Amino acid sequence: MFEPNQQDQGGPAKGTRSSRRRARPSSNTDATIQAPKAKRQRVPLHETTVANTEALPETDLELDQVKSDKVLVNIKRDGNENLLGPRKELSVRSKKQKAGERTAKGDGSIVLTTNSAYTVSKLPALPDRLRADAQNRQHGAVYSTSGYALSLTHTHAFVWPYASTAASPETFTFGLPYPSKNPTDPLPLGSLVSPSAASDEPGLVVVMPMSGKIAYWESISSAATLDFIRQQRHGVEDTIPGMFSGEYVVQIVNAESAGFVLVFSSGRLAYLSVRDMHGRPTISVQFLRSSLTNAVGGLLGSIRHVLGSTSAHGDVVAVRASHAARVGERVIVAATTKGKFNAWRIHRGGHHDALSDIDLKSELIHQIQEADLTSAGLPEESFEVVDFTCVPRGLDRKYVEASRLSEALVHDEDSVQHLLLLTSFSSKTQSRYALVEVVISGQNKKVGAVRPLTSYTSPVRLNAPERPKLYLPRPAMVAFVVFDRAVVIASLAAPPDSPESQLQEDSHIIPATFEDVVDLRDEGNVQIVGSGTEEPTTSGHSQDELRLRHRTKNPAAVLLVQGVGTVRVAVSEVDRFASEMPPTISAKSKLEQAVFFGVKHDNPLVFQGRSLPFTAQEIGNAAIELSHEIVASKTPFIPNVPASLENNMRTRVDYLERLISHLNTFKVDLDARTRWTLLYDSEKMAVATWLWRKNEQFIAERPKGDKKNLLSETVLYINEKQKTEPNPAIGEVDPVRHWFMNDVWKLEIFIAWPYQIIKYAYTERLTDENGINRLVWEAAIVNKGALQEAEQHRLRNARLYGVNPRKFAQGIGMPAPWTGIKVIHVNLKRLIEFCYEWLDNYYLPSPEKASVDVKILKSIRDMLPALTSRYFTALNEYISWAEKSSDPEIQEDARKCIQAYPTNIYEKILRLKDYDLWDEAIALAQEHEAYAALADVMVQHILMLEESALAPGTSTTKAEECHAKADDRKRQMGGYFNQYQERFAFPAYEALLEASGVQAVLEFPYDTEGYATKFLRSRPELAKISWINDVERENDIARAAETLLTLGLTQEQQVWSKKIELSLGKLALLAEEADQRNGDSEMINGFSGSKAASIEKVDQALEVIAVQNGLYSQIRPTIAEAVDERAEFELAMKYHGAWIHAQKKQKALQSVFEDGMERLLKHEALSPLTLIDLLTLVYLDPKHFEAIGDQFYLALKVAKHGLKGEERSNAERLIWRRCLIRDDWKQVNVTNLKDDEHQLQVLGETAVYRTLFAVVDERKFQIPPSKHPSNTMLTSLAILEHSNDAFRPCIKPSDALGVFTDSLDRRFDGMDDSFRHKLMDSMKAEDVKLKTYIDKARLDEWFKTTLEAAENTVALVYGRMTAKKAAAAAIAAHGSTRAPLESASAGAVSAGSSFW
Repeated sequence: MFEPNQQDQGGPAKGTRSSRRRARPSSNTDATIQAPKAKRQRVPLHETTVANTEALPETDLELDQVKSDKVLVNIKRDGNENLLGPRKELSVRSKKQKAGERTAKGDGSIVLTTNSAYTVSKLPALPDRLRADAQNRQHGAVYSTSGYALSLTHTHAFVWPYASTAASPETFTFGLPYPSKNPTDPLPLGSLVSPSAASDEPGLVVVMPMSGKIAYWESISSAATLDFIRQQRHGVEDTIPGMFSGEYVVQIVNAESAGFVLVFSSGRLAYLSVRDMHGRPTISVQFLRSSLTNAVGGLLGSIRHVLGSTSAHGDVVAVRASHAARVGERVIVAATTKGKFNAWRIHRGGHHDALSDIDLKSELIHQIQEADLTSAGLPEESFEVVDFTCVPRGLDRKYVEASRLSEALVHDEDSVQHLLLLTSFSSKTQSRYALVEVVISGQNKKVGAVRPLTSYTSPVRLNAPERPKLYLPRPAMVAFVVFDRAVVIASLAAPPDSPESQLQEDSHIIPATFEDVVDLRDEGNVQIVGSGTEEPTTSGHSQDELRLRHRTKNPAAVLLVQGVGTVRVAVSEVDRFASEMPPTISAKSKLEQAVFFGVKHDNPLVFQGRSLPFTAQEIGNAAIELSHEIVASKTPFIPNVPASLENNMRTRVDYLERLISHLNTFKVDLDARTRWTLLYDSEKMAVATWLWRKNEQFIAERPKGDKKNLLSETVLYINEKQKTEPNPAIGEVDPVRHWFMNDVWKLEIFIAWPYQIIKYAYTERLTDENGINRLVWEAAIVNKGALQEAEQHRLRNARLYGVNPRKFAQGIGMPAPWTGIKVIHVNLKRLIEFCYEWLDNYYLPSPEKASVDVKILKSIRDMLPALTSRYFTALNEYISWAEKSSDPEIQEDARKCIQAYPTNIYEKILRLKDYDLWDEAIALAQEHEAYAALADVMVQHILMLEESALAPGTSTTKAEECHAKADDRKRQMGGYFNQYQERFAFPAYEALLEASGVQAVLEFPYDTEGYATKFLRSRPELAKISWINDVERENDIARAAETLLTLGLTQEQQVWSKKIELSLGKLALLAEEADQRNGDSEMINGFSGSKAASIEKVDQALEVIAVQNGLYSQIRPTIAEAVDERAEFELAMKYHGAWIHAQKKQKALQSVFEDGMERLLKHEALSPLTLIDLLTLVYLDPKHFEAIGDQFYLALKVAKHGLKGEERSNAERLIWRRCLIRDDWKQVNVTNLKDDEHQLQVLGETAVYRTLFAVVDERKFQIPPSKHPSNTMLTSLAILEHSNDAFRPCIKPSDALGVFTDSLDRRFDGMDDSFRHKLMDSMKAEDVKLKTYIDKARLDEWFKTTLEAAENTVALVYGRMTAKKAAAAAIAAHGSTRAPLESASAGAVSAGSSFW
């Protein structure tokens, strides 16, 4: 064949033995450069043992060729490479495993990811040269049949046992002859050759693609064979004959025991044999007849193989060797990208028979697009066959029945080719892949099941080192599709029977079964450069194969990943795919992979490259479940017995952070419930980590022999139902570590429990005072620190979790904030109160004389403000959540907490001052916006400082210091006025008012914004002070008048105070009016409209007060001898309640009367309606009118001055009704045997006459002289028709009927319905009585008669008074002494009381 010249000594002919022969150095060779000793040829080629060849001169040969690896060659001065044959790198001790790396059992591999379906692991074995030189181009293959992997560069071939447990395995390195001259040339192709009869080691054949050079090593480790090869050079080296210009080899296919098949860029195929008929090393090449290149005739073909067009059928994409029934024979199948298939039966020696020549393009396109609608939307011209593989034969019956592939699985005939294709339809941005079953027999063809691949859509990268490969290892349940940076694992098993799966089966569609993709990082040179498969060892393999094959229980794909090493993708349990419950891809498993394996920076896999095929709710639920498992250590990815618990807990914190980061990377739309739940879990882990560190600190601080502390005791005391009990039988003997491993998810119970331990130890006297003292101190540290750590963690990570840390989770279904659940805030409150008690007993009396550790005592005191702040925060969290809960009981509890919160926070803050924590109390009040507590603390501190300054025995210096501090505190209060405005100023003035009185409010010096005035005006109950402030401080007389009038008219309850306030208000109005009168022309002759109306209201109110005072003056003599208020009431009711008590069935009215009488005796300001009830129901002395006027007349006056509109009209009707029924008109109506004088006397003694006389007298007194009639008698017409007088209360008796019988006045609106009905019944009883008098005693006519009599009497009286005045005037004119004159009204009333 070819014979290398003498200047190019090397290649496979250079065996190990010949390489050991020392070569005589030439005259110009540096004596210091010597050939390596034979003994050192087997030293492992680590980076540290590389020969120093940097200083060696480069030869012309190296300038023209791709530079060989300097470690593997020794360069002589004449430029010849001294090829050492296969360099064997001995196994050395593997590298130490890094901390945290997950290893599989026994093989030293590192698990990169795993789930219920498969495991991806990085095998430790990798030649040091490949590990160190990961940037150069390389490719290779894995041969599980021999247990070796092969990797080729431009200059070398490396063979090593890929499953070795050594990191630096025994490696056979071959320097390749005639390396490529251009770095961009295709890499050499190679294949391991099955061992010869004389060796257990495989051989190696390498083809140089461009030159066609072929080299063969019969055994990778046999030096003797290499020597023989060197002597018989033509048997182990050769060149492919008949290669066309520009043609090169693109693939070498192992078709042993028949030989090999070479695939050329032109589409031609050639048979390659490396042994002759006798098994001796010999290289021979023959081209196969094929229609793939439109060739005609002959084994060697012609120039038409190159010139013929192959575009119609596409390039040859793959060639595979199928099974053969006899030794020395194999069936070869070739496929083009456009779906044309050829099959041959090849015999050892090169003889071959064509079996099939079929075009399946149209059938494939039709079946795929029918089964996959996504592919149907892509152009047909983009269809390609990407790769194919032969379906294994001889499968066990259970796998045949479980598979969805056709019945061709059971055929063993060589004429039947059962294939599985990888096809694609592509667009510019994505590709749609599918696995398609094809059965070929001669010229017969059938397209079987179609299984779309949905998890991977990236187009094939054109510059990838390897084309995508499809593997279907035995038992044909799972297919592996290897791309340049991804591996798809797809199940071909039939899913459990269902109607849906039956329909899909009828349509030749494999129903959706397990499918997942493993992605590599898209960075640097990380890419798959070679691959292979591992199959379970079954009866389908020969004994030789079983002896040499790498043993495994489940199928796997083994990848050569540049820059990483050897990676195995192994199915976890292949039989599960054939079961009724096959593995599935869940959202949780995808999250587990990303969390537990994606956290490593050196992991070559990537987990966030593709979107998760699940809904946001599914992902959220899976995230919550996984988060809980991490917190509770319920996942197999967390060791149960960590060497360092702190490191374990930090790792769990990292896992939780990785979880939310992964979800954020995918922009999963998580709801608020999920985000808060995940954040709470993260907080618990962070707090638990802090607690563990604190536990170790407590242990270190305690003396030897007394290492128990609050945390260890808490774990023991927690109820067994609220924790996971350790099992001593399996070695779980540390309850504290066990709790931190398994029960962190119940951290809220742990935080709340310290108080219960203290209470139990204190009440049961389990320890002494110092022991309790330390427990209280540790409990304060734990509660304060844990809740503070949780808050800080929440603030730091709120943005990461997408929540607002200041607005707690609220609403139905929201998780309860674990830092604020009821058990925490209740026990925290109890702990704080126990601290009060403890400090009161040991700190306040005298800390120096305390019987416990003073330093710890002071530390407890110092922690009180922070502990109290944690309590307030926890309580607020609980309230915010609970009031939005859907549970009525929780809502009711929240309502109670809200009601108690102001008092609670006020008392807790003020309690701090007892321990001289003034500044801390102020800061705490500011933090929680407790302005009432803030004001009280500051005011009390000021008072305390001032009292201290004035205390006896205080030095002058100390007093001045106290005064200065008090003034500073006042100045600080003034600053808070400006900062917090009314929120603080108003409570501050309330505190000042309560502590120091009105003067402190009116004279506070640092109120620059007038908050005192605003405060006083905003509190109606402080109006009595406000008007003083208006006069003295604001000089606002008008506002003072308004305040007084408002106070007197609407607020004041005491009648005497009301009279004074109204009088002062009226005086203030008059004073202001006098100031303004000088400059206002409209006010010269009167008041302004608004002020006149105000004065009129005051006058009317004063009139009502005068009536009430008059009524009380009539009752006062009756109660003069009473000893108390109760006696006064009883005496008053006994005498003045005589009339109402005499009325039968009037209990409701009696109740109204008693209430009014009781209020009258207490000097309360009565409402007009109440006063009217009293006046119309009370019994008074018959001569009372001489002192105060008639009682019913006074009631009419009250209605006039106190009521308006319909309310006044109804009140007047009520007054007249009660006035009319006060006398028995049946007796009046009986006039038999009565003379006129006697009848007039009876009429004059009625209540109606006295009332009408008073009314007519009032009207006579009010009518101006110009309006009087000319005659001396004032007629009823003049009285009734006088339009200018507003006081016209006279009504007919029949018009008084019906008032308040169906509805009552506004006083009774909110009262019980039964009382209202009883009161209306009383009104109806009055109506009935009046109606009887009208119907039976002619009351309407008698009313007119009585009115005329009253008018006549008033006219007569006024006539006499006029004559008396005239006589007095005459006497005065003649110099006589003046006689006193009675007032018109008084004279009229006294003279007209009766007819006598």
